[in-house]
Amino acid sequence: MKKILLTSIVLYLIILGSCKKDEGGANPYDPNTKITVSEMPKITSFDPLTGKTGDTVTITGINFIDVQSVSFGGKAAASYIVVSKEIIKAVIGTGSTGTISVTNAKGSKALAGFEYIAPIIPEDNGNLALNKVSTSSTPLNAPNRPAESRGNDGDVNSAWFANGENQWWTVDLGKSKKIDKVIIKWEGAFASGYSIQVSLDNVNFTTVFTTTKGAGGNVTHSFDPVDARYVKLLLTKKGTPWEMTFWEFEVYASVNLALNKASTSSTPLNAPNRPAESRGNDGDLSSAWFASGENQWWMVDLGLVTKVSKVNIKWEGAFALGYAIQVSTDNANFTTVYTTTTGAGGNVSHSFAETDARYVKLLLNTKGTPWEMTFWEFEVYN
Repeated sequence: MKKILLTSIVLYLIILGSCKKDEGGANPYDPNTKITVSEMPKITSFDPLTGKTGDTVTITGINFIDVQSVSFGGKAAASYIVVSKEIIKAVIGTGSTGTISVTNAKGSKALAGFEYIAPIIPEDNGNLALNKVSTSSTPLNAPNRPAESRGNDGDVNSAWFANGENQWWTVDLGKSKKIDKVIIKWEGAFASGYSIQVSLDNVNFTTVFTTTKGAGGNVTHSFDPVDARYVKLLLTKKGTPWEMTFWEFEVYASVNLALNKASTSSTPLNAPNRPAESRGNDGDLSSAWFASGENQWWMVDLGLVTKVSKVNIKWEGAFALGYAIQVSTDNANFTTVYTTTTGAGGNVSHSFAETDARYVKLLLNTKGTPWEMTFWEFEVYN
């Protein structure tokens, strides 16, 4: 019995000694013990999973305290706002596919699964409006307003929309250009009523096109060449219940493909009083070419096969009543792209579906006056 009692006393003394060595330390059974946890950030999710430069991503997690940086695929965010300890809103910078990472004073944590959408590098196709400065009737700081630049950035996935009817959007070409074509690529919420205006000083505008029957889609509006620096789209009436929206507004200065190219006609050059066919496409509005009777033709060789979609004819007083325009790639097989029996002279523009052509022929069928059918200039555009 004494032996058992002695053993118990020794064990008690050992335990008591251990407790004294830990005196002042944390006691897991003491409610006053300070509990320490990690303050490193942790990302649990983010939305959306994909994005391009300029898009905002909402990052959800914990310990978003004293955040020092946010990155997308290892590349710093353009900016970020710490909404709370659990939420960050970050704007994608140059970006890269991979992880989204958050760093604070305690360290960094990342979450995989982000896909960066690389920017589209627009092809310079002669669009004078591409990436030029643009403005609108609704200020940029209005709620939910997309930047006007989305209407001429060359990206058909980014759109600009008007804030109600009777609004406008304008692009500054930087300097005066002689333009004659505008292409509008409407989003589904198109405008049924709209106009296109041009100006040299951004004060005095001239209307070059207007409609009250717009139907959306990709539309091309051609007009007589005009000097312009500012090109304005007036959005007057919705075509749908939603805000009027377009992907791209493009401006072009077409080149006369027929200028000074080789030309021929059905009447030989050595006929009496025959002016050279070149007078019909020399760019000189004081020199004209005329046919010798009815059912004649005049033709220009563009030199190579190219896309054409418009012909301008500047008639002299002795115009053609009946005429047609034909195109060919081989000077043997011709396709008629325009015909009329009610021509009225003056300066006329005939647009048609874009087609391949090297040879463009004017068939002069019937006179509009007693005199020989005559024109100052025959112009071809793509």
